[in-house]
Amino acid sequence: MFNRGTNNIFPQLKTIIGDRNNQNDIAMAASENWDVVIDTCAYFPRQVRMLGSVVRSDSHYVLISSISVYKNQEIPDLQENSELISISEDTPEQITGDTYGGFKVLCEKAAEKLSTRSLIIRPGLIVGPHDTTDRFTYWPYRISHGEKVLVPDCPRAPLQFIDARDLAVFIVNSIEKGGTGAFNLVNSPGEFCFEDLIAACYRVTGSQAAKIEVPEDFLLSKGVESWSDLPFWSPGQSSNFMLVSNRKARNNGLKTRTLEETVRDIYKWFTAENKNSLKAGLAKNREEQLLLEWQSVNKASG
Repeated sequence: MFNRGTNNIFPQLKTIIGDRNNQNDIAMAASENWDVVIDTCAYFPRQVRMLGSVVRSDSHYVLISSISVYKNQEIPDLQENSELISISEDTPEQITGDTYGGFKVLCEKAAEKLSTRSLIIRPGLIVGPHDTTDRFTYWPYRISHGEKVLVPDCPRAPLQFIDARDLAVFIVNSIEKGGTGAFNLVNSPGEFCFEDLIAACYRVTGSQAAKIEVPEDFLLSKGVESWSDLPFWSPGQSSNFMLVSNRKARNNGLKTRTLEETVRDIYKWFTAENKNSLKAGLAKNREEQLLLEWQSVNKASG
């Protein structure tokens, strides 16, 4: 295994410590014979091309891309042949909300040139135990802490993600079958909605916290941000991006675990870790202020 050595999750494997952005480090990796290259962190096409000494033209190369590659993200049922974002190769290497998807498209193109056996994985939000972003984690954590929980009033809004363990199984099975091409990796469109997530969090945690549903218009008027402030909240047409097709992956063996299993395992993980703060979601004092303001508006209108 080749990585930076920040995590030693497979101590039984021979590991080469190096940085993928350093050509000398890549040269160390090139001296080995690799069964497959699974590239989890290519953000720029340059990084893919740098692997030319490691990946032979007939090597099996797996690139973790993203469903963010699609151009029109406000229409449902995006499939692997839907139109992709176009971005210039000369675009400065800086990841923003505007450039992330485009750079992933360029990485995909570089992957196809690098190997005739490229497998392109386009996951939605990757969740599960040990997720350092805390986005999915916010909901079971928040519901298990506190007396009142602010929830956007969008119970039927669609919900899509992929558990990291289901993603891993699909990749390994695809490698064993010699799979190539692009695949959307998400749960089935329409399988879950926002209220399913909230309900699963209450069941798993046993929380008695009061659920306060706040209208989306009010939240938007107060500058509440989707995803960063309230993970999985996708107001308006943006909710269609939670209806991406996974038909091709399903037909090629994708299996996804239940929502409740994912919530339960995340809850067990962060409880064991004694996490007392999160990187994502509303700060407690801001949530309390929003609830006070909403209750004031509610009383005035009632």
